[in-house]
Amino acid sequence: MHLYLTESAVKVGLSERRLTIKKADDGSLMRDFPFDDVEGISVFGKPQISTHLLCECIRQNMPVLFYSEDGHYFGHLSSFEQVDPFRQKMQMYLSDDPRFCLEWSKLIVRAKLWNSLSLLRSYPGIYSFDAEEVRGLTHSLEYLDGACDVSQVMGFEGNGAKAYFNCLPKLLADHDFDFRGRSARPPRDPINSMLSFGYSILFRNVLGAINAVGLHPYFGFLHAVKQGHAALASDLVEEWRAWIVDRTIIALVNDGEVLPSDFYKNEAGAIYMKKETMRLLTHRLGDAMVRSEVYFMEGGGRRRYGFQAALHRKALMLVEAIEKRNPIYYQPFLWLKEED
Repeated sequence: MHLYLTESAVKVGLSERRLTIKKADDGSLMRDFPFDDVEGISVFGKPQISTHLLCECIRQNMPVLFYSEDGHYFGHLSSFEQVDPFRQKMQMYLSDDPRFCLEWSKLIVRAKLWNSLSLLRSYPGIYSFDAEEVRGLTHSLEYLDGACDVSQVMGFEGNGAKAYFNCLPKLLADHDFDFRGRSARPPRDPINSMLSFGYSILFRNVLGAINAVGLHPYFGFLHAVKQGHAALASDLVEEWRAWIVDRTIIALVNDGEVLPSDFYKNEAGAIYMKKETMRLLTHRLGDAMVRSEVYFMEGGGRRRYGFQAALHRKALMLVEAIEKRNPIYYQPFLWLKEED
């Protein structure tokens, strides 16, 4: 399991191979469970975490991620034991290979466009989109293979994303949520606030999978290399956005679990979740990540995995694609109906 610490007034430690969570004021035990059952820890705000626990996380190569109380990512704790310099050397070489980058980019963007379109078509009881409304997605899917370089691929991705976010509000049953397209920095409405937070959680999970197989998160093949940007993580997150994050947020809104009043505006006009809302979304995303789903074909048939297991297998596929210098060995996630 992945542990999410969202309360600041707690002390977290390790005793006899059990992770303990205690109240900071009186030290009374709130929860404890086997440390070996924990796969990672996300820390929001200022919980007190013992040095003993942090050192053991490093020894076990367990990712520990740090966020502000409103969900901004600060950084992570990790060791260097899993770094593979020879693997990373080939990865860096291929990040400058136009052919590899182009074919990889088509794979990733095709999966993102397909999954975005699949989400829009999966709520016929709420809204059925006509061909014109989703043309930005279908057109991009139709002509993507003709792209001659990564910039053209990104152009198709941009057209598809614009159409997708124009359609997304029609799937929200609560019309009090005023969502008029994507605004990330800063988020200008509650839906964008949840999207940004959810994508951040997803991004850090992908980052952990990259580190676990010894790759370098800053050398991608779709997104350009730039200072302070984990480009490979940005590559790998694209195929999962609609399935893990967007679908979870739609369910929260349509089930009435979140309301516009569960958010606040800061002095700069950005909209953020209140702490209880952030905790709820964190838990729902965690549920989505542990639920077994059919993520890709294997051995001629379908297999079910939890998201973390599927993500690790895909990271290994990427390693194979790098070592064999051919993106075809990476199989992106495509959202398919069970009966397909």
